[in-house]
Amino acid sequence: MRTSRWLSALILAGFALLVAAPASAQGVAKRSAKRAAKQATESAVKDAAGDAAKKAAKNAAAPDAIDLNAATPEQLAKLGLDQATVTKVVESRPFTSLEDPKIKEAIPADALAKLQGKVMVKPAGAAKPADAAAPADPAAPANPASPAEPATPATPATPPPQSK
Repeated sequence: MRTSRWLSALILAGFALLVAAPASAQGVAKRSAKRAAKQATESAVKDAAGDAAKKAAKNAAAPDAIDLNAATPEQLAKLGLDQATVTKVVESRPFTSLEDPKIKEAIPADALAKLQGKVMVKPAGAAKPADAAAPADPAAPANPASPAEPATPATPATPPPQSK
């Protein structure tokens, strides 16, 4: 009898291990899949942020960048544009951005790539072309403010007439 109990316990333990092993393996697989997905997501976010930063740095205009809406023909020529291109740029104004189709028609793609960071486009209302700008008028002198007037004292309220 003792042997049969021992044998029964051994069979039950083997069966328990047989059933529990796949469940444990599934748990490990799920955890591994979650970890891999998390790492892939973090890696994709870092790559996207890095790409955005590189693009922003590439497209950033220098502090002394020339506004294509306000540049004189002489300034455009100093950038290395030929006379025909300078004329096209001046005639095509105003531009809304560096991606404006009018800029792409006026300036060849290779020349525009060389101007990256050297030129910018401010909104048309923010700048006038430099050759059309008029000299500023001198500021008028400021008038001093008049002294404050004292407030009139409040009059007390009169009580309503009482009926008798």
